[in-house]
Amino acid sequence: MKRYKKLAEAVLERAIVDLLKPIVEEKRRGVDWITAYKWIFDPNWPSVLKFELCCDALGLNSEEIRRVLRKACYNKRLAKEILLRSKKMEEVKLEEEES
Repeated sequence: MKRYKKLAEAVLERAIVDLLKPIVEEKRRGVDWITAYKWIFDPNWPSVLKFELCCDALGLNSEEIRRVLRKACYNKRLAKEILLRSKKMEEVKLEEEES
C-alpha cells in the first residue's frame, strides 16, 4: 500500500473511532468528537486532508460512508459493530454487552 493510502486509512480510522467511541460508551462528547463530526459531515470544514480525499484514496464512496456513520451516531449497536471491525479496536474499551 502506498504511503498516502496508509495515511488516509489512519486518518479516516482515527476520525471514526473519535466519532463513535463516545456513543458506544455513552460518554460526554468532547472536542475530539466535535472535530471528527465536523471533518466527516461538513465539506467546508477547514482541513488540509479532507474526508472526501481519504475516501477517494481508499476507493470508498464518501457519501455512503457518511450515510452509515450518520446512522451509527443514533444507533449504539451499529456504532459498536463498526468499532469492533476497526483495526484500532485495542484502543477502544467497550463496555460489556447487556444480555
